[in-house]
Amino acid sequence: MTWSHSRITTYEDCPYSFYLKYISKEPKERKFFSDFGLLMHKLLQKYLDKEATPEELVRQYLTEFRSSVVGRAPNLQIFNNYFHQGLEYLQSLKPMEENIIGTEQEVNFKIGDKDFVGFIDKLSKDHGIVITDHKSRALKPRSNRSKPLKSDLELDKYLRQLYLYSAAVEQIYHKLPKKLVFNCFRTKTQIEEPFDPEKYEQAKNWALTTIDKIDKETEWNSNIDEFRCRYLCDVCDHCDYYQLFCH
Repeated sequence: MTWSHSRITTYEDCPYSFYLKYISKEPKERKFFSDFGLLMHKLLQKYLDKEATPEELVRQYLTEFRSSVVGRAPNLQIFNNYFHQGLEYLQSLKPMEENIIGTEQEVNFKIGDKDFVGFIDKLSKDHGIVITDHKSRALKPRSNRSKPLKSDLELDKYLRQLYLYSAAVEQIYHKLPKKLVFNCFRTKTQIEEPFDPEKYEQAKNWALTTIDKIDKETEWNSNIDEFRCRYLCDVCDHCDYYQLFCH
């Protein structure tokens, strides 16, 4: 199997979901949050590649939203919030002036003896290589408190993805990134983290340890969480546990 951050985190969230997606390979269902994210990623790639002006992106967003975001939102308020926040972000864009290396760049790399694949939303240069990931999730900047907040722990969890991508940068460009960035576009928040060699090693060890656990898995138990199952898991229609406990 070629591994990725999403495959590993799918197992952590729910081993049975991993089994349905990657072993029995059940058909996937469209979901609101992933549909929204895909649309925004597509438009942001056009922006970064200078294929469309901000005004053209706004028009495309308005004309394509209904046909692109077909998954059902949890409620009307969430639907409206996401729609308007996406629109407001695109309306706030200025002409692009960054030194871009690549956008939505597919990278194939190794961690230990395991093959990995990833798609880096943006690679740029700013006195060193910068990895940027577009996120619809409303992450919060680090609090820098002596005792980490829950939001700090969540940020570290998501940063593992960018540290895995750092292995690809190291193998392709023969240098490590200077900075890791989350572009949380719904909240117009840029979270910048200096590259930390210790966290880099921790992320690689986490990936290899989890893969070893997956290799030894025989039970494929489910982790039932009604919101995640109903609105995030794209194979829930094939899940016996979801049908039993959430319907």
